[in-house]
Amino acid sequence: MSYKATPYNFCPVCGYPLQTSIIDTLPRRTCPECSYVHWGDFSLGVGGLLWHDGKVLLVQRGHNPGKGMWTIPGGYVDQGESIGTAIVREIQEETGITARPLSIIALRDRPTEKHDTYVIFLMEFMGGNLQAQPEEVSDLGFFTLEECHTLPIPALTLSALQASHSASQGLVLNPDVDLIGPLSTLYQMP
Repeated sequence: MSYKATPYNFCPVCGYPLQTSIIDTLPRRTCPECSYVHWGDFSLGVGGLLWHDGKVLLVQRGHNPGKGMWTIPGGYVDQGESIGTAIVREIQEETGITARPLSIIALRDRPTEKHDTYVIFLMEFMGGNLQAQPEEVSDLGFFTLEECHTLPIPALTLSALQASHSASQGLVLNPDVDLIGPLSTLYQMP
């Protein structure tokens, strides 16, 4: 998906007209009145690999981009929401299944016009019944790895499925480190 950011003309903090300044050798939109700097456009997404009884949970996308493709459930992280909370919410909304994050097993970094980062979690099944969110999901189900190879699946999803099937653990949440900020979380090797 291509995204072309429209440059800011006015400061989102104080409303003063922005100017272009060179910071760290790059042109950046800055405010001469309040010192605001526009560092760029970013998006953060999450996806969840949920294995249950030897099968993985997949959803069929109900809209573009990728309409008809099978992928892991996921979506965007809301401002003020942790990535762990976001993936639990996205899986529940899209599939009706309750799950909890076990570890981070992959990270896709796509620094295009809008810097796009996608964190993939290995999840644990907690309960619930399959129920597709009609606004986003046209179908869903649990599939074996062999069945996944017969479905139209993006390369990123298939690669993460294969890695999760053989990996026991990735980066895990460490709640014992005192971090700055009430929503801060640290994922690290066990």
